[in-house]
Amino acid sequence: MLEKRNALDAKEIERRSERVQDFLLNSKEFKSARVVGAYNPFDSEVRTDLIIDHARALGKKIVLPSVEGDHLTFYELSSSKYLVKGKFGIMEPLPYSPVDNIDLLVVPGIAFDKKGYRLGYGKGYYDMFLAKKKLASIGLGYSFQLLEFLPKGKYDKRLDAIATEDGVHYA
Repeated sequence: MLEKRNALDAKEIERRSERVQDFLLNSKEFKSARVVGAYNPFDSEVRTDLIIDHARALGKKIVLPSVEGDHLTFYELSSSKYLVKGKFGIMEPLPYSPVDNIDLLVVPGIAFDKKGYRLGYGKGYYDMFLAKKKLASIGLGYSFQLLEFLPKGKYDKRLDAIATEDGVHYA
């Protein structure tokens, strides 16, 4: 799956990402959220720039994750000028003041299934975060990343929905 995603060229990633983000922006979860947890895309992950820009234009607070030890902490994105390269080479916000009251968490992944489970990179950061919080969560992926079934472990947490370029698929 990762190989197929990484085979997409830059134009295709942008085109598909725009459709995925449009569906998320029109979701009831996004519309009602005051604080949106997003991510900075790594390699061929679905882009989040439209989500971030649109949320800011609507006066929503955008927070991004920072890997700290074995967990994620979210910090407000005040400006892209205040991003630093994190543990895995992903741009993260400067650790100023953690934000805990996230209404919607947008989650990346390598693959997703129709029951809302995801395959990430194997460290469990998002699963551990979701286990501690009660919030809406939507995975972002391309349509070929949405499968019927993924094997799941006892620590895997279910997302509420998956947004692809075909729409928002509720679990």
